[in-house]
Amino acid sequence: MTNPMNSPALRPGDILLNPRGGWRETVESIVVAFVLALLFRSFEAEAFVIPTGSMANTLMGRHRDLTCETCGTSFRVGASKELNDGTCTLNPRAFVRQARCPSCGVSMRLTDAAGNYEHAYPSFAGDRILVEKFAYDFTEPKRWDVMVFKYPEDAKTNYIKRLVGLPGETIAIAAGDIWTSRADDTPLIARKPPDRMRAMLQTVHDSAKVATPLLDAGFPEAWADWSAVGEERRWTTSDRGRSFTVTATEPAMLRWRRLVPDVFDPERRVAKAPEPALVGDFQPYNQDPEYVGLHRSRKHGCLVDGAHWVGDLAIECQLKSIDGVGVVTFDLVKAGIRHVCSIDLATGSATLAREGDDPVHATAVTAVRGQGRWTILFSNVDDELSLAVNGRRVKTEGTTAWHRNLVDAVDATPVLRGGEPGNTGPCDLAPAGVTVTGGSVQVADIKILRDIYYIASTTQAGLFGREAEERFLVFPLYEDQFFMLGDNSSASKDCRAWGTLDEPLHHVDRRLLVGRALVVWWPHAVPTPWNVKVGERCGWELRLPFLPNFARMRFVR
Repeated sequence: MTNPMNSPALRPGDILLNPRGGWRETVESIVVAFVLALLFRSFEAEAFVIPTGSMANTLMGRHRDLTCETCGTSFRVGASKELNDGTCTLNPRAFVRQARCPSCGVSMRLTDAAGNYEHAYPSFAGDRILVEKFAYDFTEPKRWDVMVFKYPEDAKTNYIKRLVGLPGETIAIAAGDIWTSRADDTPLIARKPPDRMRAMLQTVHDSAKVATPLLDAGFPEAWADWSAVGEERRWTTSDRGRSFTVTATEPAMLRWRRLVPDVFDPERRVAKAPEPALVGDFQPYNQDPEYVGLHRSRKHGCLVDGAHWVGDLAIECQLKSIDGVGVVTFDLVKAGIRHVCSIDLATGSATLAREGDDPVHATAVTAVRGQGRWTILFSNVDDELSLAVNGRRVKTEGTTAWHRNLVDAVDATPVLRGGEPGNTGPCDLAPAGVTVTGGSVQVADIKILRDIYYIASTTQAGLFGREAEERFLVFPLYEDQFFMLGDNSSASKDCRAWGTLDEPLHHVDRRLLVGRALVVWWPHAVPTPWNVKVGERCGWELRLPFLPNFARMRFVR
C-alpha cells in the first residue's frame, strides 16, 4: 500500500487528517496511559493517604497545623476522631477543645466559646505517600523500615507501621525500647542506624522559641546558670534564652530543666517557682483528655510530662567558639548516670564517656577546631552514645555502646536531687547540660530531643497511661513472620494487641507485605493569606489560592 505521506501532491507543512484516526488515536492513547498507570500501580509504586496518627510524627493522619500563641512553636494535633465514619460529617462532640504546646507547655483553645469548630485552625487530610511495591522482591525487609501491609484480620485494609521484629526472632518490649534475641540467646537492645535515629527523635524543647508572655509574667527560663546560690552568674543571655554566652577559666555549667506551667494567665504574675518535671512520652498529636499528660507520678514521686518517663535524650545546638580555645562538655543524665561528650576546641579531639557500672570510653577527631560555628548533636539513645557535627556522624575509636540486662533496664529509675542550681550531682530533673572550661563560647538554638517510647501494654487503658504498663512483653516470631509497631505508641493499633485473648495475632505474614513507604509526595496544600473558601467536604475545606507544602515533602525514614 502506498504511503499517502509520500504523495508528491503534498507540500511540506501540509497536514493529512483521517476523519476516524483522530478520535481513535485519542482513545488508544487514553487506554494505553490507563493500562500503564495500572501496571505502575500494580508492580512499581502506589499512592496511599494516611488516615490516622499511629505513625506521628513520622507520618501525619488527619490533623490541624498549629502555631503556639505563646512561643511560636509549630506543631500538629490529631483530628481523626472528629469525623463520623458513616456520614463523613463533623462530630462536634469529638472536636479537640485545646492543645498544649510541646515546647513551652502553654495550652491554646481550638474551639470558640460555644465549643464550635474554629475555622482559624482548619483540619487537613493525612499525608499522601508513595509506596515502593517492588522493594522486597529482591531484598529482605530491614528493621526500622516503614512498611505498608494488609491488616491480618482484614486483608482488604491496608496498614502502615514500622518494622521492628524479623522472622525467627523473639521480640521484647521493655523500658520503652525494643529487645531482640534468637533461640536461647540473651536479649539485646535493638539500635537504630544514625539516619533513622535522628528522624525518629522528637523535640521536647527549642530555645529558639521564646515564650515571651511567660517570661514577662515572671516564669523562669528553661536554661539556667548552674552556679550555687550567692555565686556570680557566668552564663549570660541577651535575647531572653535563645542563646547563651560564657567566658570561663574554671568550669561554668549551664543546665536545662523541663518547666511546664500548670495554669497560665498572661494577665497575672507567676505566683511561685515552677516545679521541674521528668521528660515523658507526651505526644502533642494526642491531645484528647483520655491520654495522660503532665501529672504527678506516684511511682517516681515527682511531675512527669507524659505517662512514662523517657531517659533516652539528645541535645542539639549551634556551637560558636569565640576565641578558639577551651573545652566544651555536653552531658545527658539517665537514671542518675552521666553521659558526656567533651570537645577540645584547640585540637578538635573529642571524648565520649559513660560513668557507672557499665562505663564506656571512646575518642574521635572532629572538625570542631579553632574559631568557628558548628551544629552539634550529642545523643544517648538505645544504650549508645553518638556525636554528629554538621549533620554527619563522627567516627570514634573505642566503645560507645554498652549491654545492660533487660531486667536491669526495666528496674532503672530516675534519680531526683531537686533539680536546683548549685547541685552538681547527676539529677534526672536537670538531665541536660553544657559546661565550658578555659574559653569563650556561645551556644544557640538549643534543642532537647527524646527517643520514641514503646509502651509494654496490650490494653487501651495501658496505652493511654491510665493503668501501669507490663514490666515487659515478649512475642516469638517464626518463619516469614514480622513484628510491626507504630511510632505513636500510645495511639497505635499494632502487633501488640491484634487478635483476641483466645487467639492472639502478634505478627504479619510475608504474603501480606505490600511495600516500603518511600516518600511523602503531598502533605497538604498551604492556603495563602488571601485565600477564599470555595467548598467543603468531609470537614475538609478547599481554599484558593494555595501553595504546595514543599517544606514537608520528604523521604520517609
